[in-house]
Amino acid sequence: MSHMLHSLAYFSRISEPVGPEALQAMVGDILCSARRRNPSIGVTGALLFSGGCFAQVLEGELADVELIFETIQCDPRHKDVIVVHFHPIVARSFPEWSMAFAGIDCGERRAALAADALATPDDIAAAPGGADFVQVLRNLVMRQAELAS
Repeated sequence: MSHMLHSLAYFSRISEPVGPEALQAMVGDILCSARRRNPSIGVTGALLFSGGCFAQVLEGELADVELIFETIQCDPRHKDVIVVHFHPIVARSFPEWSMAFAGIDCGERRAALAADALATPDDIAAAPGGADFVQVLRNLVMRQAELAS
């Protein structure tokens, strides 16, 4: 069994359009589940939701990242799941978060940044290892954390 860290980034679309309250509840449920489960298996990452799309980065040991991603692929809330990158990493981009979050009600300016980050999976995948996307997501998460404190 490999103890090497891996990073997986994916995009998906929400499977069914829902109203604002149901959307808040759905994303809240996803975050709550991830924040409860991830620390026990050593997985960190970040989730972005904007414009009906999810983008997420998962970091951890290979088997743990694969297990979580399999549950995401089987989750009926997601459709059109596209892997942007999946590769070994030397260090985590989100070490302090079991699951950081950016999106939904993050204000007009940050919503525009989030939409840019989710422009197209093909554009993100064209960047070396999806590195640009990971950096954009990290910057969004850091800005949202600063504003919340």
